[in-house]
Amino acid sequence: MTTQQVQTINGIVPSELQELIEAVSQDATQGQLAFQATTSWVDGARSVTHVKSFDWAGKPYTRDFTWTIDEPEELGGTNMGPNPQEVLLSALNACILATFVDLCSMQAIELEKVEITSTGKLDLRGFLKLDETVSPGYQDLHWTLKVKGNATPEQFQQVYEAAISASPNLWNLANPVPIRPELQVEV
Repeated sequence: MTTQQVQTINGIVPSELQELIEAVSQDATQGQLAFQATTSWVDGARSVTHVKSFDWAGKPYTRDFTWTIDEPEELGGTNMGPNPQEVLLSALNACILATFVDLCSMQAIELEKVEITSTGKLDLRGFLKLDETVSPGYQDLHWTLKVKGNATPEQFQQVYEAAISASPNLWNLANPVPIRPELQVEV
């Protein structure tokens, strides 16, 4: 009996990514994912978020992650965790980074370093409803992705552009997403 060694690059198994691509291209239900996070208030500005599962092609998969979200003391919090804006930026960073690494790995580009730093600028006058001309969201969003590896700058640029166009979190921030808010009051 022979064992086949799995080829990895950058901690990614390109053949598994290729199998996923083929499965989704043959059956669109294999590309259907649903994520859920439940956030509960603790005290003040502090909350705890828990992720229990996600659905893939209609089948649930167990997860178990909990993290605290808070505000800095300077903004009325207790500084026990990142604030919602830092969580949003980290989610954007991680999505772009993971997409970039996957695409590099699919092209056999070996990476030594990938780092992304994002900055979002807010004007509290919008959040506090002090000026109706100021939106409560980011006024400006900027990031820099630094990379080192065995590709040319042109190859990295091509992968970067592909990652930007394929990142779900970047798309979610840049495009209107249907939102269906609901309030349930318990008695």
